[in-house]
Amino acid sequence: MQGHGGGPKSRAGKAASSRNAVTHGLTTSAPVVRQVESIEDWERHAEQVIASIEPEGYLETQLAVRAAGLLWRLRRVAEYEAEHISLALEQIPEDYAATAKYAAGVSGKPIEEMTLEKARMQTGVRLIPGPDTVTQITRYETFLHRQLIQTLHEIEAMQARRRGEHAPLARLDISGPPGP
Repeated sequence: MQGHGGGPKSRAGKAASSRNAVTHGLTTSAPVVRQVESIEDWERHAEQVIASIEPEGYLETQLAVRAAGLLWRLRRVAEYEAEHISLALEQIPEDYAATAKYAAGVSGKPIEEMTLEKARMQTGVRLIPGPDTVTQITRYETFLHRQLIQTLHEIEAMQARRRGEHAPLARLDISGPPGP
């Protein structure tokens, strides 16, 4: 009759073992947009974030997975901004042609050719998205960043308590305006 190993004995082994269910279940709640992102990239990202945080126990591991998801979404915000700028730059020839055609129709002058200087000027003004897009990006990025920092602070406090240390942060929870 063969005996049971009883699982890992070291602290590091126990910590790694406690993450197995989450690590192997990362695809179930993956924040992956299937058309443009891969499950494999998400799993690699999440595993690296979890390993960096070194959580112990279920709650710390779940918070580490949350941090991974927030970082994943923050990366997506940067990609959105870059793609928005790329699309605006690709529109330069069409926009210039339409504007030049309209101006020629109004003024009766021939359509002006696109010069390198005019192209550079159009490129420069399109390197930053318009105010509505910047506001949208900034709000979303700020929200995700705040959630990430709160999650990391919670993990840090839990880990400090587990080590018998005082949590390194002072906390103030504000849930809204005071009642009457």
